Amino acid sequence: MGVYNIAARYMLAPVLDALRGTSTIRCLAELERTQWWSREQLLELQSRRLRVLLQYAYERVPFYRRAFDDRGLTPADINTASDLSALPVLNRRDVRRHSAELQAMGFPGRRRLVARTSGSTGEPLAFCTTLEDRYSWGYARSLRALRWSGFRLGDSSIKLVEQPESSARRVAMTADITARLQRETLFDVRDMSGARVERLVVALERHNPALLRGYPSAVYLLALHIRSRGGSRFRPRSIVTAGEPLYDHQREVIADVFGLRPFSKYSSHEVLDIACECPAGAGFHVAAENVIVEVLDDEGQPVPPGTVGRIVVTNLHNYCMPFIRYELGDIGAMAEEQCACGRGLPLLRGLEGRRSDILITPEGGQIPGIVLPWSFLAEFGVDQLQIEQERIDAVKVRLVLNSCCDAESAGRAVSSVKSRYESILGPSVRVEIEVVPKIATTSRGKRAVVISSIAGKKRA
Repeated sequence: MGVYNIAARYMLAPVLDALRGTSTIRCLAELERTQWWSREQLLELQSRRLRVLLQYAYERVPFYRRAFDDRGLTPADINTASDLSALPVLNRRDVRRHSAELQAMGFPGRRRLVARTSGSTGEPLAFCTTLEDRYSWGYARSLRALRWSGFRLGDSSIKLVEQPESSARRVAMTADITARLQRETLFDVRDMSGARVERLVVALERHNPALLRGYPSAVYLLALHIRSRGGSRFRPRSIVTAGEPLYDHQREVIADVFGLRPFSKYSSHEVLDIACECPAGAGFHVAAENVIVEVLDDEGQPVPPGTVGRIVVTNLHNYCMPFIRYELGDIGAMAEEQCACGRGLPLLRGLEGRRSDILITPEGGQIPGIVLPWSFLAEFGVDQLQIEQERIDAVKVRLVLNSCCDAESAGRAVSSVKSRYESILGPSVRVEIEVVPKIATTSRGKRAVVISSIAGKKRA
């Protein structure tokens, strides 16, 4: 650990906490300790925090008071995460419809924050959270996850994301100290044109930040650009992606270009970091001290470990607007075994993206986009691919070719994609290929690999 890392951890960070009224470093120290607890110890801590949250929600939050009363329940009936199935699942539609009823009565205004999701699912959302939830526990979880990749507080970094929204006043007032502490440069990924990415590469070679992080699609495009120019002197010590699924073909290219394994985080704007890969690479460790993750079937019933289902989360620290059994729209599976790294935190596996990332066949088949073959496309000069399904009997595949792809390679790419995907989707689904100059992004710079308007209707 260098001198600046020590100063950042023991001088700048505590000053920042004091100025904005947060306790990030205290929370980080606790999380670094509890990650090594046994599953039994973690379950006891989680259950204790859950009981406190439920009692508070029953007393202060009209929505949950009614949810308990309508079912003839009291908070005393729910002691652990396994009892949560007695309560309803919350979704974005519920949050929009019952926003006022979901907010705690009498919650201090100075501790309240208003946040907004990106709307990448077509359902943007405004919600309330707190300084403690967002900037104490939330940031602490993020720092712990980054540490697993080799990052240390005070290391320089580059973040490939959209430009952030303005922060709460108290947080914005400490922006200068935050910038010195984080030593982070932001690159707006809504424009990833070749000339602009080349300027980024030149800057990266000049400053050589220790950490490269951002959306997987943006990091992947950066890696493709570096490969096309014959390499780069930029060599980060850590790579962390979040905000989208990290597909195998993206992981392979990123690792090949930078000579470094990328780490992936599972997060949402509503809860921030939920789970993250550790060096052992056996799955995503759930931050069980702060978050409860359940996996449910289509009827809302818990499924056994190893079975893929709908992911719902409970945030144990948002007392302003509790999200209890909140459905994110993602699918995955819990693992039964413990990770070889020795951490007692449960493992989340089989993260297959959003439920809207599922392709549906007329026969009722459900094919996660993340399991489709991608890597073979590189040999034909294909840089990006996007699949869109608007009808149950057809999918459209968009291909972005690199500058080295000639007409013959393009023809082979189209033919290969068509034959491979038709064999997977079956004879009743027509595969249409379209070569395009670029893949459109969302307002926040994300590039969806699979878009299915059919999946949500069939699985709702």
